[in-house]
Amino acid sequence: MSGMPPSKAPSHTSTPLKNFQIVFLLLFALILLIQGWGDKQGLLAHPARAGFVAVLALNVLALLFVPFELFESGEREVRRQRWPTFVALGFVGGCLWFLPHADKHELWVWEDNAPLRYFGLACVVIGAGVRVAAMAQLGPLFSTFVTIQKEHMLVTTGLYRWVRHPIYTGSLIAMIGVFLVFRSTLVWVAVPLYLAGTVWRIHDEEVLLGEAFGGAYQHYRTRTWRLLPWVY
Repeated sequence: MSGMPPSKAPSHTSTPLKNFQIVFLLLFALILLIQGWGDKQGLLAHPARAGFVAVLALNVLALLFVPFELFESGEREVRRQRWPTFVALGFVGGCLWFLPHADKHELWVWEDNAPLRYFGLACVVIGAGVRVAAMAQLGPLFSTFVTIQKEHMLVTTGLYRWVRHPIYTGSLIAMIGVFLVFRSTLVWVAVPLYLAGTVWRIHDEEVLLGEAFGGAYQHYRTRTWRLLPWVY
């Protein structure tokens, strides 16, 4: 969600609980990837797949230095968005197992194509970078839930100067990349599903922000894009 500029953000540090949570999620993701393929050596045999695993690990390492609580409820929250959040996490976990499994066993995949895989890896790098940078801008005002945090103020600089939801933008680009790294044709199903859920979440989030910030948020909406500049 949009938050306050880093210079005005509360001075918080990462908590042991949050760091434990994201490290646990990383280890769980690695287990799913390895189990999906069947063995670690085979999973890492292609440089694009190995690169994806490296980007995943570096993404988590970077987040260790960003001060936020993963599941912070804040002062006001759209509680109906909680269950889709956990459904989405389960979907991601399922994909981390299924995509390498399908890649190895030739299920719903394109013919092996190195440029396709490397293009996917580039998307993962860009998407993960955008997501982490946007989360760092929010700092302690970021939450997995749709919330208004204490002393919440709008961020209108950096990535937020162009789009109102750069975290979702980064997630979309990275998700497309993951499917391409594993050459999965199911990307044509995953993208519409992601967009449908994200548009619903954005609607609830923008209603909440509009109620909290009134005219200031409406003015911000008139000069920015939701996800992609000049597109949407």
